[in-house]
Amino acid sequence: MYLFIFCSFAFFPTFCFAKSPEEIRSAFLYQMAKFIDFPEQKNKKTTRFCFYDITSGPGAVLYSNRTLKIRLKPIEIIEVKKSESLRELSQRCDITYIDETLEDDILSAWTDTMALSMVTVGESIEFLEGGGIASLVQEGSKIRLYINKQEVTQHNFKVLSRLLAVSKFYPN
Repeated sequence: MYLFIFCSFAFFPTFCFAKSPEEIRSAFLYQMAKFIDFPEQKNKKTTRFCFYDITSGPGAVLYSNRTLKIRLKPIEIIEVKKSESLRELSQRCDITYIDETLEDDILSAWTDTMALSMVTVGESIEFLEGGGIASLVQEGSKIRLYINKQEVTQHNFKVLSRLLAVSKFYPN
């Protein structure tokens, strides 16, 4: 009996160590970046992820894994302030993650309708309704990627079909 339990833990460790929502969201963000072509991608030295908080949540998880690379280039984790404008963020960031607690404050401050070179990612359907590009929505025990089809077509980046194939769309 003990041998069976030991073998179960040895061969199936993922059942023992469940991932937190923050770890799953950070993995989604990292994988998403691999399937988005940003303007002037070839000239960039890093892929820049921006967070309003890098001490907790997905920002902290990616910050602790800064050795990761996308297309042979390192990732860069940047902490941004709520006071930064959409235009400033678009120049500094490739992907900006907005925690659900900040979504309403941030989106209401972004009245600029310019085409962005940055992907904005939130945590709710309401974020997409407010003009966000993507959202990592928790549905029960799963986190699903939703993409705002209308917003994606209006910006200066290209979402590759492989990412679209694993996404749900808003509006349906």
